Amino acid sequence: MPKTCGSGQATTLSPQQMDQLLDAAPAPDHRALWAVMRWTGSRVSETLALRWGAIHEDRIVFAAKTTKTRTTREPFISPRLRQELEMYRGEWALRYGRRPGSHDWLFCGRWATESLTRQAADKALRTTLNGAGLPSGCSLHSFRRSLATTMANSGTNLRIIQRFTGHRSLQQLAAYIDVETSHERAALAALG
Repeated sequence: MPKTCGSGQATTLSPQQMDQLLDAAPAPDHRALWAVMRWTGSRVSETLALRWGAIHEDRIVFAAKTTKTRTTREPFISPRLRQELEMYRGEWALRYGRRPGSHDWLFCGRWATESLTRQAADKALRTTLNGAGLPSGCSLHSFRRSLATTMANSGTNLRIIQRFTGHRSLQQLAAYIDVETSHERAALAALG
């Protein structure tokens, strides 16, 4: 059941719909925020808590103090996410007139002395969704659910997906994965 008025599960989006959403982002910081969540499966709160020093050559470090499970998570940076982050680094430098330092917020709020708020991130997403023709029921949690579902549908081992999302158990992770009707039909067909 898609999310309606804050209830239900966030709608999952296909990779093509995710591309459409990124292309419709109202600003470079929103695009980069959504890209990080898309390719790491991170929660919005832990993503907004990132500083530039958390971005390494091949991984992003989500520190234990910022994660729901209070464990550090270090997902790999995909080539597409690397490209998005490099473009954003240039945009960030233009906006603030200097290269970002390791202690600077990745996603700055209004005056760059604090991080972007969850409410501002949510408002930008809702505004974008209204104009992009994407399915209803999307929320900031759609990025996380979409990563888990896309990986599972491509045959990725659940333990590997769990490394990205940081779920404590496979049972918790399973609730994030949407089952497609075509997969249900294929399972029935396999029975003969």
